[in-house]
Amino acid sequence: MPTLPAVSQGLIATLLAALLLAGGCAARTVPLEAPDAAAPVAVRLIAINDFHGQLLPPDSPTPLPGPVADTSVKVPLGGAAYLATAVAQLKAQQPRSVVVAAGDLISASPLESALFHDEPSITALNAIGLDISSVGNHEFDDGRAALLRMQRGGCAPDGEIGVDTCIGGRFRGARFQYLAANVVDVATEAPLLPATAIRRFELGGGRALAIGFIGLTLKGTPDMVSRAGITGLRFDDEAETINREVAQLRAQGIEAIVVLIHEGGAVEPPLAYNDPACPGFSGDIGPIVAALDPAVDVVVSGHTHRAYRCRIASRDPARTVLLTSAGNAGRFVSVIDLALDPQTGEVLSSTADNQPVVNDLAGNEAPQQYPPRQPAPGVAALVDDVRQRTLPLASRPVGRIAPPLSRSRNEAGEMPLGLVIADAQLAYAARSADTRAEIAFMNPGGVRADLKPLDADGTVSYGQVYSVQPFGGDLVTMSLSGAQIEALLEQQWRARGNAMVLLPSRGFRYVWDARQPIGDRIDPASITLDGIVLDPARRYRVNVNGFLASGGDGFSVLVSGTERQAFGLDREALIDYLGSHGPVAAPAELRIERR
Repeated sequence: MPTLPAVSQGLIATLLAALLLAGGCAARTVPLEAPDAAAPVAVRLIAINDFHGQLLPPDSPTPLPGPVADTSVKVPLGGAAYLATAVAQLKAQQPRSVVVAAGDLISASPLESALFHDEPSITALNAIGLDISSVGNHEFDDGRAALLRMQRGGCAPDGEIGVDTCIGGRFRGARFQYLAANVVDVATEAPLLPATAIRRFELGGGRALAIGFIGLTLKGTPDMVSRAGITGLRFDDEAETINREVAQLRAQGIEAIVVLIHEGGAVEPPLAYNDPACPGFSGDIGPIVAALDPAVDVVVSGHTHRAYRCRIASRDPARTVLLTSAGNAGRFVSVIDLALDPQTGEVLSSTADNQPVVNDLAGNEAPQQYPPRQPAPGVAALVDDVRQRTLPLASRPVGRIAPPLSRSRNEAGEMPLGLVIADAQLAYAARSADTRAEIAFMNPGGVRADLKPLDADGTVSYGQVYSVQPFGGDLVTMSLSGAQIEALLEQQWRARGNAMVLLPSRGFRYVWDARQPIGDRIDPASITLDGIVLDPARRYRVNVNGFLASGGDGFSVLVSGTERQAFGLDREALIDYLGSHGPVAAPAELRIERR
């Protein structure tokens, strides 16, 4: 890790102040003035998901519906300090509130959080008032021990106390409760973290109502993280796990049940994020909800980074479940208002509203329908202190690019920035005879941001590259036969989920046919390296990042690669390439063709 400036006293004070603001764990029983004994009891859920350590407002504005039908306007959204204000305002409107999340709160984070092992993000979420969250796949990026440290506190074992971990002498961990109902320790057959949480609301006269929360991640998490970090853990089926926990909650007399799950879907067009008709909805969360016990009232989802509010039938076609997602990076909050029967505790009605977290950054010319919020001072001070510490490193120039390099994919699956990263890995691997490769592949999920020039010269900074590749994994060169490479390419499509089209390095080309069945979409004669068809029997040297090398994203063929040589960091390869090949432009040659 690059050397950081000495810790400032201001940062220590801010971190401690934020922790004091957060206080202890949220009270499990909320005493309030007694309502009318016969009137429905209002309870509000304030939900986020996929925060990913986005302490600062995202660089790019977000398209929102314009003031005129069928138009859009770009509005600056997000930022932890503005999210804190939004949550505080929403809680002030309804004292019976619970702040919840659906996973991926940390990891794949910008420099301001990642350089400090995501401790500032946990501290900020404590201060914002988060109560309960499911785990997501990214909570396991650094393994089970790192996740448990996020919950329980303590210094990062690979960090330097007072510099990049335990700022102020101690990291207290999350004051909110992580839930992991379907993540089972195979040695004990118990969940790694609690499966459920209960929040009770006193009504006076000895009466109280309760809401049960079930939290879990997607079953496919092992395909998305390094297997070494999750050894001894089992990720169970989502619907089966939820239905089991529903039965246990109802056995305790709890009738209002909310699921927090890190799996999701999408509406089309994306601007329909607040359309209750939920147009064109699709995604892996759909079959899960359809299999749920009809006692489930609300499902707060995530993972796809798309915002929506829908009603989907559960196992009982006559009963619908309210399904929400708040997008990602703190751009939206899902405001879910419930009316509970004061006698039985059942949910009588539920509504949802996805509200954009509009910030007050310069240049905000949004229409009046999107009034900006002011930042919460305490969280703003924390974020600014962390930003000041990282600024010297983040602003360091590392190279030049021509036009911006986008992570948007074309119809065939090609991504300009992903292709450049593959070229960078191939060039970096050439430094040694042991690591030298003929082909490099980059997974699209590892490209986390666009790369845009900072000035007319095309300058890009270390902080920008960090945002593109925040994981910092090893590169691995291995030997695969031509037949194995063909099998690898066929693994780009799954029975469930979207295609995961790998981005190849220069000189590699193939054609795939979307009309053919999964497992038979690649024409072997179209797979060429420097214009020569791959020989199924010949062994080729292939370079990938460590995540892929361990079978990540379901590419199990890579686990069988032989003569493996690990070296360097994926991010350093891109930095080296930008510094020695600039200005770097998007490759012009066609590498992937779709029929």
